[in-house]
Amino acid sequence: MNRDKIKTFTLRVTEANSCDLIVILYDIVLSDIDDAKKAHAAGDTDGFAKNIHHATRFMSELIGCLNFSGGLAFDLMSLYSYCNKRLSSAVASNRPDHLDIVTDVIMKLRSSFKTLAEQDTTGPMMKNAQSVWAGLTYGKGCLNETYVNAADYNRGFRA
Repeated sequence: MNRDKIKTFTLRVTEANSCDLIVILYDIVLSDIDDAKKAHAAGDTDGFAKNIHHATRFMSELIGCLNFSGGLAFDLMSLYSYCNKRLSSAVASNRPDHLDIVTDVIMKLRSSFKTLAEQDTTGPMMKNAQSVWAGLTYGKGCLNETYVNAADYNRGFRA
């Protein structure tokens, strides 16, 4: 994952509600799978394995986010475990076609959680993050991001 993707995901996390955070985790997994397929096509087996292991870490994070007080969490756990097994088998066999089923499962789950996120009115999880407005100031050949309250240095999670 390159720096631009990391910055984009970081910005999305600061503005995300609880359902959006799950969508972001799905997007990271999908991005890693896409990067793994590109690495495999380029003959980079180390890059292939590295991207798959990164996706596996975020699948583990999804498992850690489950709330087992409801019945749906057990079904999601089964799907996440299956996806982890498929990711591991892709690395073990060095076959990117094992990733297609994982992509299908994650895309369907992402679609559902995206719909939930659009209906969620709780607001961002990070209450003390600075808002970023891109495009308000720009010059020839550059675009500057402007913070709404630049004097506020206490940003992030409130303790």
